[in-house]
Amino acid sequence: MKAMILAAGYGTRLHPLTLTLPKALVPLAGKPLLGIALDRLAAAGFDQIAVNVHHFSKQIRTWLELHPLPGVQIHLSEEEEILGTGGGIKRMISLLGDDKPILVHNVDVLSALPLRSFYLSHTRGRAVATLAVQARSTKRYLVFDSRGDLCGRAGVEDGEAELVRAPQGRLRYLAFNGIQVIEPALFVGQAEKEFSSVNLYLEAAREQSVRGWRMDAWYWRDLGKPVDLEAAEREIAAGLIRI
Repeated sequence: MKAMILAAGYGTRLHPLTLTLPKALVPLAGKPLLGIALDRLAAAGFDQIAVNVHHFSKQIRTWLELHPLPGVQIHLSEEEEILGTGGGIKRMISLLGDDKPILVHNVDVLSALPLRSFYLSHTRGRAVATLAVQARSTKRYLVFDSRGDLCGRAGVEDGEAELVRAPQGRLRYLAFNGIQVIEPALFVGQAEKEFSSVNLYLEAAREQSVRGWRMDAWYWRDLGKPVDLEAAEREIAAGLIRI
């Protein structure tokens, strides 16, 4: 199985830690975020993993050389300029190939989501992308209908849903958790430049199925700020999540 880790960002919300480290190598309970994501993916059976890098990329390259994963082939995608989530995925597809679905995981999220089950659920469906989502507070919601299909988004300021397709049944406002499975064909024809993967999913949802996969029952935490790291370390110590 194939996976990607999005790790090219500057990690500005993690200052001052990321003034000397790439976000991917910021430690959590003594282990870098990239190491946590790689170990979880490998344990779930992913043996082809691409990682995109930009900020302090040499540090990441050196760390990967010093910490090989037995049975896992790592592909490094170096970005001279930040390509965003969409552009980063587009470039990494050329490294992994476009023959099978690919799980994409932000480096700065921590979860107990069963990654193999999540991936296999996508392969049994009809969607061009399956997004891990959760009922929680966020600045911008994705809007799904009663079938679980993406049909728009909404901001917290006005709460009005901007729909891209007619929904079936009741609307559900959910937060995207930075983990998804994509069909590489979705990115065919996209230029290798900076763009948002979420914008692409919304455009695709006009005519195709983009599914939401509810993970309310599983632990999840964003690790974008030092205070989030501190909270995660307390939760690790309390046994709420293992890394």
